[in-house]
Amino acid sequence: MHINLHWMGEGLHFLAQSDKGHTLSYDSPQEVGGTDRAARPMEGLLSAMLACFSADVLSILRKKRKTVETFFVEAQAERRPEPPQVFTSVKISLNLKSPDATSADVERSIYLSRTKYCSAMAMFEAAGCTIDIFYTLMP
Repeated sequence: MHINLHWMGEGLHFLAQSDKGHTLSYDSPQEVGGTDRAARPMEGLLSAMLACFSADVLSILRKKRKTVETFFVEAQAERRPEPPQVFTSVKISLNLKSPDATSADVERSIYLSRTKYCSAMAMFEAAGCTIDIFYTLMP
């Protein structure tokens, strides 16, 4: 994996580009010299972990041949008050609508993502962050 990061010419606004050509934009609040035009790096870390987890869960459910009509994840994260302000806890709420998935299907998908597949979640937990996952399954 290779990433290039370029300063956008003002404040603390940066554009990251992967070797595949995909881009991500990062910034900081104006009060610390940013332009407030993009997500904060810590927001990027949290959203990346949610995307990793969600991709796993959705892929596993699809491999089980389950129909997923709606899939929505939100997270509430806490950070240490003193620098470095690392994540200390994350509560994830997964909401999905499926006419044929069971609670057992969802729980197994969450378990496999958490313990086997999601590298981003493993990094959060290895750093001492506690992660609680709740889900709502709608028929």
